[in-house]
Amino acid sequence: MRAAVQAATLDELAAAGYADLTIEAVAERASVHRTTIYRRWPDKRSLVLAALLDYAAGQLTIPDTADLYRDLHLFGQALDSDLRRPQAHALLYTLVADRPGSTELSDVRTQLWVDRLREAQAIPRRAIQRGDLPQDTDPGAVIDMLAGPIYLRGFIQGRPMIATEIHDLAARVVAAFTPRPATSGS
Repeated sequence: MRAAVQAATLDELAAAGYADLTIEAVAERASVHRTTIYRRWPDKRSLVLAALLDYAAGQLTIPDTADLYRDLHLFGQALDSDLRRPQAHALLYTLVADRPGSTELSDVRTQLWVDRLREAQAIPRRAIQRGDLPQDTDPGAVIDMLAGPIYLRGFIQGRPMIATEIHDLAARVVAAFTPRPATSGS
């Protein structure tokens, strides 16, 4: 029942948007009575938050190949692939397109991004532990530098990256955070 309600919530969110989403519409889509939903989720916000967090947790695996470039490259490919899914695109749009000044979804957005990016920060943290990155490296900055262009291209511009662009992006991120050897002056 939980999976059916969460899937119906995501489908309804993608179809109607947050403002027009109703528990009744979700219940109808999931073929359950609305009291079944209210027993587990007391309001629309908690239902949407649970569905989005569950969706996000199952979408991206965090690679661990013991190679910073390879892990960033694989993670970049996973982000790009996720953005190619119409449902993911619609859900992101719903979160971003919330009315200006509305606080109802702001903490849902924050929680979703904080959880998702915290998990991804395992990639640079492991690289720091291996000595591949300096100890003072900000893991969040590494992931932001990788994810930002992917989201810009896939979500804002509607043009997913091609394989060579993700390769180049991962290489640039590694280069930006990897210390360069000192050069002697001539």
